[in-house]
Amino acid sequence: MKPFEIKKQNRNLEVVAKIADSMVQEYGCRIRYDKENGRVDLVGEDFCKAVVEEVVNEMRED
Repeated sequence: MKPFEIKKQNRNLEVVAKIADSMVQEYGCRIRYDKENGRVDLVGEDFCKAVVEEVVNEMRED
């Protein structure tokens, strides 16, 4: 039998990125999920990093 590739999709990061994106837009920031690389990109000014960190930390606490 030949080896076969297991494709596992984990959409948790994508869901969190979309929720966080909707929460940070009021500050002029954006979060974009890169499906091809499985990572999250921050779009906006330097202060957006602190805004995103605060929003994500609040989400984790709930």
